[in-house]
Order: sequence, then C-alpha cells, then structure tokens
Amino acid sequence: MLEDDESSSSDVGGDEDLAAQIVQSIARGAGEQVTCRRVTKHHYRCNWWAMENTSAYDNPGMHGLMVTTSRICQSQFLHAVKVGGDLKIKVVTR
Repeated sequence: MLEDDESSSSDVGGDEDLAAQIVQSIARGAGEQVTCRRVTKHHYRCNWWAMENTSAYDNPGMHGLMVTTSRICQSQFLHAVKVGGDLKIKVVTR
C-alpha cells in the first residue's frame, strides 16, 4: 500500500490522525518496529527501528533498560489519506 510519488494528492478525507493505521499497514523487516508521528494534517514521519548489535559494547555488564540498543534503520515522510475508507499512503520524496 506504500507508493513512491513526488506529488501529493489533493486534500481528501477528514482530520483523523492515521498514525496507528499507518504503522499497522506498513511493511517491515524481521525484528523491525515502526513508529509514526503526525507532522501536519496529512503528513507523517515514520521510523523503522532495529536492534543494534551489542557484541562490540565496551561494558558488557550494562543490560536491560540502562542502554539503548535500537537504532533507526530507515526513515520516511509519508502523505496519507483515507479515500472511500481505504488508506492511501505515498512516500514524500521532496
């Protein structure tokens, strides 16, 4: 459902925040988590997070929530609207 497109479609749909629906519909790799935040009425910033390799840490005694072990492996701005009940998502390339 994700399409590359340099132009954004005309404003359609209501003022609903679609971030949660975008997260549910976006493809992701194994072990990746996606976060999505609304930036403007129809534009969203989505980040794909992956676990970072911790084998090179200089302090192997640091575990759990004390350290951040995820990193953003992909980030995109998206234009999303609902048209006739269907979620339409386009990648904003400029």
